[in-house]
This record gives sequence, C-alpha cells and structure tokens, in this order.
Amino acid sequence: MPALVELAPRTARADPYAPSAALAADAGALAPAVARVWPRPHAAYFAAEPARRRLACLVAARLNAAADPREMRVLAEALETWSLKRIVQAYLPGAPAGFVEALRKLDGDFSAVEMRNFIDLLAEPEGAKVLRHAPRIDRAMVLTLTALQPEFRRTRILAHVTGLHTAELLARGAKRAVGRDERALARLADRLERSRSATSLFRMLVEEIGLEQLAPPPVPGTDWFAPLATAPQIESAALRFANCLKGRIPLLLRGRAAYYEAVGDEPAVVEIVRDHSGLWVIGEVRGHANADISSELWVRIRDHLEFHGARTRWAQPDHLAQALAHAAGW
Repeated sequence: MPALVELAPRTARADPYAPSAALAADAGALAPAVARVWPRPHAAYFAAEPARRRLACLVAARLNAAADPREMRVLAEALETWSLKRIVQAYLPGAPAGFVEALRKLDGDFSAVEMRNFIDLLAEPEGAKVLRHAPRIDRAMVLTLTALQPEFRRTRILAHVTGLHTAELLARGAKRAVGRDERALARLADRLERSRSATSLFRMLVEEIGLEQLAPPPVPGTDWFAPLATAPQIESAALRFANCLKGRIPLLLRGRAAYYEAVGDEPAVVEIVRDHSGLWVIGEVRGHANADISSELWVRIRDHLEFHGARTRWAQPDHLAQALAHAAGW
C-alpha cells in the first residue's frame, strides 16, 4: 500500500497550472488565476502572509489570458518581494485610499464578490471611515455595510445594527420611508443618529414611515367613524379617553388590530381584531375611561363594520411592519 495518496485527478496532476484543492479552498474562484502565477505546489503563495495572498488574488484575476511564462515569473517575483503599497501602485492604480491598511485588517474568508464589495466600501466616504477605524474587518462587517444605503453607514447608527438581518431591515424600512431620494435618506440618517438603542432607532423609523403606511385601516371611515391610523392620532385619543390605547400600537403594527373613534354626542374608541381565519371581528368598544356604550351606538357601529366586512376578507398583514415592530421592542 503506498505511503502517499495523491487525491488530485490525473488530469490535474498532469497540468502544473491546475489549482490544487488547497489553493481552491484558499483562493476560491480566483484559484485558477493564482495557479497561472505560481504553478503546483503553489509554495510561494502559501508562504506569504494573508494580506499578500489576498492582494495576489486580486492582481492575478486581472491578468491577460495570453500572458507568457516570462511575464508570469516577473509578476510572481513582484508579488513575493515588493511591499504591498508598491504592488498596489503598480498593478492596482485605481485602488481607493487606505486599501493596503484595510487589507491587513481583513479576518476570515471572503468570496470574490465580497472582496469587490470591500473595495467599493473603501471608495465610499462613510464606509471608508468605518473600515479605517475598525480594529479588524470580518466578512460579517462587510456584508452588513453593503446591505445599508451609503447614508446609513455611520458609526452612531452602526452601533445599534447588530448584524446582517438588522441592516437589511433598516434598509428596507428606510426605502419604505423615503424611497431612493439621497437628500431624504441623509436627513433620515441625521435623525436616526440621535437614537440611543436599537429599539429607539426602529421606533424612530416607524414614526418616519407612518403607522398609516405600515398598517392602513382595513375598514373605511366616515364623518362619524374616524380611523386612528397615525401615532399622533392614537396618542391624542389615549389622552382624551384616558385609556391604554397607546400600548396597542404593537398590535396595530403586527396586523392584529385596528382602531377607530366614533365621533358625536357619545364618543367611543372601537377596536377590531383579526381572528384565526383572517377575518376582522369587533373587539372592545369603550367610551371615556373604558365606560360602556349605549346599545344604540353599538348597533350603529356593528352595522357599519358588517356592511364593510367583505372588503377585509383575508387581508394580510404587512411583513415589514411586523419585523419593524419586533425590532422596535413591541
């Protein structure tokens, strides 16, 4: 039985420029380009420090397919012996400022796409500022920054963004609030920078979008039956009726309830809730300080809701609203 087993396919063993399994694991999709510079066993490549290996991958990926062996030897010598800054100046002249310093702080494995995103972040002012001050740069940081609009790549905002999921939720919420308007995004970022926690950040975002956009009233209002669809309307009604309506905002955002005010000689707050089948049904109907209402008003409210019941059949809650409610601590 042989002492050494060659695991590479026969065709690969015959071709010194075919990447080994170890090189493919380290360089990923760029392994074939690296193997053209350092044929098997790629010893000089593996002897280099991580930052030099990553830079070698980027340079090798830009090689002309028709480059001759002599050019490859010259390139290999440069990649092995030159300083990283000199290599960047010679072979990557368009690299953003601070590229070498950031390259040295990379920690972990990055795909070719993630490396391009990393370079793009360095070319963007807010992203570059974050990466420049980071003690280490891992894949999660690059993914998180890439998921956010450039206006939100600020240190005070990122302090409350705990990962990729939170970043994607913030980006979706910001797009719902102001679209792609760069000036509006910058103004929203200015506001969110004042948040002191992740929950306060997302509550600010919910206010910016507006409850009426995240949880539109399922039943139309009239001159005597007004939807309580915005945060100011709900807060005002909670004060006027001396009840706990303000604490019901989470139910509203999660698509489980909607609230209305019966206006007239006998004012009341009306709650409709979603049952297990997805239909809206009447919940609590209370006057000031949770007082009972008259039978006449009850019949009027019931008739109005039943008349419009067909319009609310199988209405689905807004999934972004539900996610924002959870992130806001509701």
